[in-house]
Amino acid sequence: MSRARHQAGISLIELMVSLTVFLLALTGVAALLVQNARVNKSQQLVAEMQSNARTCLSMIVQRLRSAGWDPVGVGVTPVTLDPNDVDGNDADGVDEIDVFADFDEDGVTTSDQEEIRIRRIGSQVEWRTTSAGSFSVLALNVTNDADGDGTPEPMFLPDAVPSPTRMTVQITTRSIAPDPVTGDYLRYTLSSDVALRTSL
Repeated sequence: MSRARHQAGISLIELMVSLTVFLLALTGVAALLVQNARVNKSQQLVAEMQSNARTCLSMIVQRLRSAGWDPVGVGVTPVTLDPNDVDGNDADGVDEIDVFADFDEDGVTTSDQEEIRIRRIGSQVEWRTTSAGSFSVLALNVTNDADGDGTPEPMFLPDAVPSPTRMTVQITTRSIAPDPVTGDYLRYTLSSDVALRTSL
């Protein structure tokens, strides 16, 4: 009489199939984690760009809204446009504007915070709060190249030259690194239209 032998365990083929299924599942999970990391990095780049543009634009618009403050009526000029800017083309590669306001009511705009020069030079926006002071950086990675053609658009767009009554400020920031999802640099553009003070 022969007895049937029962095997306790798994065969080599079953083991190989199990390992293959496990490796496929592990590969899928790893790919999902990598993709999630790329999306998170992309979202972080977008958030940094938007914050940079909003902060910079907010500070500039706040200064432009106070431009022309003239409580004693001496005729304070609200802004002086960049003399090197001809028809929207910067001859010197610097986009700048001077903003004036007589905050201390002494009839001149020579005190601190009364004459502010705002400029975009290279990929940073900076300002100085006195005519002889040094520049402070407001924002980095501001290219003002909204369409990505390599040519920056003007940051300050007046409605008239030489005496504007409205000023459109446009800020375009670029991500500090290429987007890990698309491989391209990201751009974010904000603009604001400001009515300049023509009288107190």
